[in-house]
Amino acid sequence: MILKIAFIATFFLIGCVENLVNISILKDGSYLVKYTSIGNKPDLLDIDFKHPESDSNHQWITTLESKTINNEIIWEKETILSSPTRKKLVFSNSSSLQYDIEISKKSSIFWTNYYFQSNIKNLEIDKKYPEINQYLNIDQDELQWMIPVKKYIFSKSVERYQSQNNLNSLTIERIDSQVNSYISYVKEKKLEKEFSKKTSQIFLDALLPIKSRLPENFFNDMSIIIDELEKEFEKNTSLMSDNFSFSIMLPGKIKDQNADTINNETNMVYWEFDFNDIATNPFNMYAHSVVINNLRAQLVFVILMLLFIRLLWKRKQNKK
Repeated sequence: MILKIAFIATFFLIGCVENLVNISILKDGSYLVKYTSIGNKPDLLDIDFKHPESDSNHQWITTLESKTINNEIIWEKETILSSPTRKKLVFSNSSSLQYDIEISKKSSIFWTNYYFQSNIKNLEIDKKYPEINQYLNIDQDELQWMIPVKKYIFSKSVERYQSQNNLNSLTIERIDSQVNSYISYVKEKKLEKEFSKKTSQIFLDALLPIKSRLPENFFNDMSIIIDELEKEFEKNTSLMSDNFSFSIMLPGKIKDQNADTINNETNMVYWEFDFNDIATNPFNMYAHSVVINNLRAQLVFVILMLLFIRLLWKRKQNKK
């Protein structure tokens, strides 16, 4: 208990969130999932790593409580699947960590195979934000990388809008030119604080001089796209302070896995990852266990022995 308290206190003091996901695979092939997140209350309630919520397929039970340790308030959020499921869990909201959990069972006469697989989607930091990638792993003033962030969101939003609507090349050039002029003006006048505002508002400010030349409802449509990209970016940067641990308990004997740690006595396998592990690459987990049906094997052995004895007895009778 003392070690657990020290562990929790450490993460609280450095402002991180520790996310624990425990999966128990049952012999019938169904499984239960339990989420536990530990940290500051605001961090537990943000959307970068959302605990599952109830829907038509699954019912989840969530609790949030505080604990006082060494005069510090530690919050713990826990979410439990109310009943076992056999369905694949897929979390695809781009505003949160994207991943899936899949369990499968394959039975034969003598043994049953259990398979676990989970894929954490690559955040693609290097592809999405090539201009700001250099800033993400160092402690710098937020304003130093805010401009390239907004610039990326502007260009990507226009690109998405263009794929859904017809914008002529002249209009696109005007938008790019006006955005670049606005950015140059902000840099020249050292008004970087302007870029701490909501991105859709900055985009409107930048394009006000050419507003009359833009399509009707352009800003309303663009605001939806911009807000979505901004949430995705906020998710990616918020994940920089999160740590994740997956633990899986499988029936039978573990035959194959790519886990960080394995406990053969309890049939538990463990993975740990953080922002650096998923920033530019996916993080994939898998494990395979086997349950041998000893009763069936023994029964078949007895039957074969009886057949063999009978065959010998018949040969002996034929010789007489």
